[in-house]
Amino acid sequence: IELSGFSVPKPRNVGIIAALVIVIMILWGTFVIVPAGSRGVVLWWGKVEDRIMGEGLNFKVPITETVIKVDVRVQPHPFKEIDASSKEYQIVKMTGMMNFHIDPGFVNDLYQKVGLDFAAKVIDPAFNDFVKEVVPTYPIGEILPKREEIRQTAMGKLGNNLSRYHIIVDDIYFANIRFSPEY
Repeated sequence: IELSGFSVPKPRNVGIIAALVIVIMILWGTFVIVPAGSRGVVLWWGKVEDRIMGEGLNFKVPITETVIKVDVRVQPHPFKEIDASSKEYQIVKMTGMMNFHIDPGFVNDLYQKVGLDFAAKVIDPAFNDFVKEVVPTYPIGEILPKREEIRQTAMGKLGNNLSRYHIIVDDIYFANIRFSPEY
Protein backbone atom coordinates (compact mmCIF):
# COMPACT_ATOMS: atom_id res chain seq x y z
CA ILE A 1 0.00 0.00 0.00
CA GLU A 2 1.34 3.41 -0.96
CA LEU A 3 -0.02 6.74 0.09
CA SER A 4 1.57 9.66 -1.75
CA GLY A 5 5.18 8.60 -1.29
CA PHE A 6 4.65 6.90 2.08
CA SER A 7 4.73 3.14 2.14
CA VAL A 8 3.27 1.13 4.98
CA PRO A 9 5.30 -1.97 5.83
CA LYS A 10 3.65 -5.29 5.29
CA PRO A 11 2.37 -6.98 8.47
CA ARG A 12 4.97 -9.73 8.11
CA ASN A 13 7.86 -7.20 8.14
CA VAL A 14 6.43 -5.45 11.24
CA GLY A 15 6.40 -8.77 13.12
CA ILE A 16 10.01 -9.52 12.15
CA ILE A 17 11.14 -6.03 13.18
CA ALA A 18 9.31 -6.29 16.53
CA ALA A 19 10.83 -9.74 17.17
CA LEU A 20 14.33 -8.42 16.37
CA VAL A 21 13.85 -5.47 18.73
CA ILE A 22 12.75 -7.83 21.53
CA VAL A 23 15.70 -10.19 20.92
CA ILE A 24 18.17 -7.26 20.93
CA MET A 25 16.66 -5.93 24.19
CA ILE A 26 16.95 -9.34 25.86
CA LEU A 27 20.52 -9.85 24.63
CA TRP A 28 21.49 -6.32 25.73
CA GLY A 29 20.12 -7.14 29.19
CA THR A 30 22.43 -10.15 29.53
CA PHE A 31 25.53 -7.97 29.89
CA VAL A 32 26.65 -5.64 32.64
CA ILE A 33 29.91 -3.72 32.86
CA VAL A 34 31.34 -3.27 36.35
CA PRO A 35 33.77 -0.31 36.32
CA ALA A 36 37.35 -0.54 37.62
CA GLY A 37 37.52 -0.30 41.41
CA SER A 38 33.99 -1.63 41.84
CA ARG A 39 32.22 -4.90 42.44
CA GLY A 40 28.71 -5.94 41.46
CA VAL A 41 26.23 -7.20 44.04
CA VAL A 42 23.92 -9.62 42.25
CA LEU A 43 20.21 -9.61 43.16
CA TRP A 44 17.95 -12.44 41.98
CA TRP A 45 14.40 -11.02 42.03
CA GLY A 46 15.62 -8.72 44.84
CA LYS A 47 17.36 -11.44 46.90
CA VAL A 48 21.10 -10.88 47.47
CA GLU A 49 23.09 -13.71 45.89
CA ASP A 50 26.45 -15.11 47.04
CA ARG A 51 27.94 -14.32 43.63
CA ILE A 52 29.91 -11.06 43.34
CA MET A 53 30.75 -9.67 39.91
CA GLY A 54 34.29 -8.48 39.30
CA GLU A 55 35.47 -5.60 37.15
CA GLY A 56 34.76 -5.67 33.43
CA LEU A 57 32.15 -7.37 31.29
CA ASN A 58 29.87 -9.79 33.15
CA PHE A 59 26.89 -11.86 32.15
CA LYS A 60 23.55 -11.81 33.96
CA VAL A 61 20.14 -13.31 33.48
CA PRO A 62 17.92 -10.65 31.92
CA ILE A 63 14.89 -9.42 33.86
CA THR A 64 15.53 -11.69 36.89
CA GLU A 65 18.97 -10.42 37.92
CA THR A 66 19.85 -6.86 38.92
CA VAL A 67 23.41 -5.71 39.60
CA ILE A 68 24.22 -3.02 42.17
CA LYS A 69 27.67 -1.51 41.61
CA VAL A 70 29.65 -0.78 44.79
CA ASP A 71 32.90 1.22 44.88
CA VAL A 72 35.66 -0.70 46.71
CA ARG A 73 38.43 1.88 46.22
CA VAL A 74 39.79 3.97 49.08
CA GLN A 75 37.23 6.66 49.87
CA PRO A 76 37.40 9.66 52.20
CA HIS A 77 34.68 10.21 54.77
CA PRO A 78 34.55 13.51 56.69
CA PHE A 79 33.32 13.60 60.26
CA LYS A 80 31.07 16.31 61.59
CA GLU A 81 32.17 18.15 64.70
CA ILE A 82 31.87 15.92 67.74
CA ASP A 83 31.74 17.19 71.30
CA ALA A 84 33.58 15.24 73.97
CA SER A 85 35.11 16.10 77.28
CA SER A 86 38.62 15.77 78.63
CA LYS A 87 39.59 14.03 81.85
CA GLU A 88 38.87 17.33 83.68
CA TYR A 89 35.44 17.64 81.98
CA GLN A 90 36.58 20.43 79.66
CA ILE A 91 34.76 20.53 76.31
CA VAL A 92 36.78 19.25 73.34
CA LYS A 93 35.41 19.55 69.78
CA MET A 94 36.91 17.40 67.04
CA THR A 95 36.49 17.12 63.29
CA GLY A 96 38.34 14.77 61.02
CA MET A 97 38.54 12.57 57.99
CA MET A 98 38.73 8.82 57.61
CA ASN A 99 39.98 6.95 54.56
CA PHE A 100 38.39 3.53 54.20
CA HIS A 101 37.56 0.88 51.67
CA ILE A 102 35.15 -2.01 51.50
CA ASP A 103 36.49 -5.56 51.40
CA PRO A 104 35.73 -6.57 47.78
CA GLY A 105 34.94 -10.16 48.75
CA PHE A 106 32.10 -9.12 51.05
CA VAL A 107 30.25 -6.30 49.28
CA ASN A 108 27.14 -8.46 49.07
CA ASP A 109 27.15 -9.00 52.86
CA LEU A 110 27.52 -5.26 53.54
CA TYR A 111 24.76 -4.45 51.04
CA GLN A 112 22.42 -7.02 52.59
CA LYS A 113 23.05 -6.16 56.26
CA VAL A 114 23.54 -2.37 56.10
CA GLY A 115 22.84 -1.02 52.60
CA LEU A 116 24.66 1.59 50.56
CA ASP A 117 24.14 4.32 53.17
CA PHE A 118 26.57 2.54 55.50
CA ALA A 119 28.49 5.74 56.30
CA ALA A 120 25.54 7.31 58.12
CA LYS A 121 24.41 4.02 59.66
CA VAL A 122 27.74 2.55 60.76
CA ILE A 123 30.82 4.78 60.33
CA ASP A 124 29.52 8.01 61.90
CA PRO A 125 28.10 6.37 65.06
CA ALA A 126 31.30 4.30 65.53
CA PHE A 127 33.52 7.39 65.26
CA ASN A 128 31.27 9.34 67.60
CA ASP A 129 31.42 6.54 70.20
CA PHE A 130 35.19 6.32 69.84
CA VAL A 131 35.73 10.04 70.48
CA LYS A 132 33.45 10.01 73.52
CA GLU A 133 35.21 6.91 74.87
CA VAL A 134 38.87 7.78 74.29
CA VAL A 135 39.15 11.57 74.69
CA PRO A 136 37.99 11.54 78.36
CA THR A 137 40.98 9.34 79.25
CA TYR A 138 43.37 12.22 78.44
CA PRO A 139 43.96 15.37 80.47
CA ILE A 140 43.23 18.47 78.40
CA GLY A 141 46.89 19.45 78.24
CA GLU A 142 47.84 16.10 76.66
CA ILE A 143 45.29 15.95 73.86
CA LEU A 144 47.30 17.99 71.34
CA PRO A 145 50.74 16.53 72.19
CA LYS A 146 49.30 12.99 72.08
CA ARG A 147 47.33 13.57 68.90
CA GLU A 148 49.23 10.78 67.07
CA GLU A 149 48.57 8.34 69.92
CA ILE A 150 44.86 9.22 69.81
CA ARG A 151 44.89 8.76 66.02
CA GLN A 152 46.52 5.32 66.29
CA THR A 153 44.03 4.28 68.99
CA ALA A 154 41.19 5.51 66.77
CA MET A 155 42.45 3.47 63.83
CA GLY A 156 42.66 0.34 65.98
CA LYS A 157 39.30 0.70 67.72
CA LEU A 158 37.42 1.86 64.64
CA GLY A 159 39.11 -0.81 62.55
CA ASN A 160 37.98 -3.53 64.95
CA ASN A 161 34.47 -2.12 65.15
CA LEU A 162 33.97 -1.61 61.40
CA SER A 163 35.63 -4.88 60.35
CA ARG A 164 32.47 -6.81 61.26
CA TYR A 165 30.80 -4.89 58.41
CA HIS A 166 33.79 -5.54 56.10
CA ILE A 167 34.78 -1.86 56.14
CA ILE A 168 38.55 -1.48 56.37
CA VAL A 169 39.97 1.68 57.96
CA ASP A 170 43.02 2.86 55.99
CA ASP A 171 43.79 6.04 57.92
CA ILE A 172 42.29 8.71 60.17
CA TYR A 173 43.13 12.40 60.25
CA PHE A 174 42.04 14.93 62.83
CA ALA A 175 41.45 18.17 60.97
CA ASN A 176 40.54 20.34 63.92
CA ILE A 177 40.66 20.02 67.70
CA ARG A 178 39.12 22.90 69.61
CA PHE A 179 38.78 23.43 73.33
CA SER A 180 36.22 25.30 75.41
CA PRO A 181 36.87 29.05 75.83
CA GLU A 182 37.36 28.47 79.57
CA TYR A 183 40.50 26.43 78.83
